[in-house]
Amino acid sequence: MDSSADGEENKSEEKTLPEERLNTVLLFAAIVYKAMNSLGTLATIWATVVLLGGFSTLIKKKDFWYVTVISVVESIGQ
Repeated sequence: MDSSADGEENKSEEKTLPEERLNTVLLFAAIVYKAMNSLGTLATIWATVVLLGGFSTLIKKKDFWYVTVISVVESIGQ
């Protein structure tokens, strides 16, 4: 009797709950979101340094506008 009760307990411990899988997916999504947010912040900082720093005179006009668009889009998103 004890051995069958132990077997049932082991089976119930081995089963994973659906919530655990959902938690794993949500954790992964949160990590990806945080990484993308960090990259966006770095892009904004870089673009600001290029625009407000002395580098704006050293870059080509086309690159200057790319940096300007990056800054505007990132500032809207934050």
